[in-house]
Amino acid sequence: MIYKPKSFKLYEFLPEDFYETHKHRGRKLWLIFDRRVLITAQRLRERYGTMIMNDYHWGGIHQERGYRNFYTKTGALFSQHKFGRGDDSKFRDVTAEEVRADIEKNPDKETFEFITCIEMNISWFHFDTRNWDKSKSGILKVYP
Repeated sequence: MIYKPKSFKLYEFLPEDFYETHKHRGRKLWLIFDRRVLITAQRLRERYGTMIMNDYHWGGIHQERGYRNFYTKTGALFSQHKFGRGDDSKFRDVTAEEVRADIEKNPDKETFEFITCIEMNISWFHFDTRNWDKSKSGILKVYP
């Protein structure tokens, strides 16, 4: 069964050109994503309120805060976004730093269960679900 987060639309996770080209595939597009990233995005929205990823649907400029295709020049060669395991968000009511501090203070909260990596010292909140043993090493913190 396909997991679809109840508070999101596909265009929030997909670049506009990709979404427009493939939207006829409907629910199957959710298969692009690691279900852990989708579950975590839903939990983050429930914990912190409105979170914004791709905002082109509302006239914004962001298109690659969820999935990125392999031909993009955005991000690293093996960015977790290219595997459907990464998410970049901004929250309306809290800062990215406040979210990172909450994770630090409450690492065992269900909201953060699947987060294996976060990016530090940036104005948005990046998390991913990469292959990292956080039970042994904690959440991986990467610095730009």
